[in-house]
Amino acid sequence: MLLNHRELRVFLSITHAGSINAAAEVMGMTQPALSRSLRRLEATLGAALFERHPHGMTLTPFGETLRRHAEMVEFETSRVVEEIRMLNGAASGFVRVGLVPSAVSTLLQPTLAAVNAKAPQIQVQVIEGAGDAMLAAVATGSVDFALIGSITADIAPDVSVTPIGTEEVCVAARPGHPLFRLEAPTLEDLTRYRWVLPEKGNAIWVGFDGLFRRNGLEPPRPVVATNSIHTIKSIVCAEDYLTMMTRVIFAPEEARDLIRPVPLPQAHWHREIVLARRYRPQVMPAEKLFLDELMREARHFGEAAAAMPG
Repeated sequence: MLLNHRELRVFLSITHAGSINAAAEVMGMTQPALSRSLRRLEATLGAALFERHPHGMTLTPFGETLRRHAEMVEFETSRVVEEIRMLNGAASGFVRVGLVPSAVSTLLQPTLAAVNAKAPQIQVQVIEGAGDAMLAAVATGSVDFALIGSITADIAPDVSVTPIGTEEVCVAARPGHPLFRLEAPTLEDLTRYRWVLPEKGNAIWVGFDGLFRRNGLEPPRPVVATNSIHTIKSIVCAEDYLTMMTRVIFAPEEARDLIRPVPLPQAHWHREIVLARRYRPQVMPAEKLFLDELMREARHFGEAAAAMPG
């Protein structure tokens, strides 16, 4: 027995809309036409797919079973179309990426360039945020995957994290900061100055808190907390604040001697960057292409970092 694909689309539309009238508006069909299509499908299967209520329709156990099959058919149909379009050089699609700011220049930009060279019609939505917020976005499906610093936040059961590289994190300040006039600054010295930091939930904040507690010191309370990298760098360049950030983030300012790393070995370390994804049995071609290129760029980034002296 073969199922009619159009009837399956009608079934899914009614399932999502909650009634035949609402589904008719969505599909641009008449209510009698949808009713006839549904009756034919139920006759073919020999089972009622919906329970009718005064305020709508809900799936029967038979309907729930068909819903899973119908959604898989819809997905596979879309995937086949996209794969053929990709082979034909006319792929389209939509990918939603969450990330921390440091990943923009090191991983996102080269990945976008590689994807655009192969499939220029693919659209990418980029969302920046703290690590815990990006993990939540992955868990709820707001983004397809996220690049974040490894943090200790709770991870949803169907979300996996895969290490893809490391990046240097350090304490930094403007060259005129009083700390640079000390002959041998210590961690305790760092507690005596004003700090501007990302908000809690960011992997940098976790590293900041751990740096002092591991050495028996109470972490200083930040005077300013913001998840805007631009704001943090502007404040540090203008006034005597300390901050902690990924070194690649302030590389342009370091090159112009506007921000310097603090010369204290304990205040430099490498954090792990991970790819967070929610488990799904199928992945659309646009997302697969983006992930393949992303992992390729991650390998290049790791090889380049390993080749750097020191």
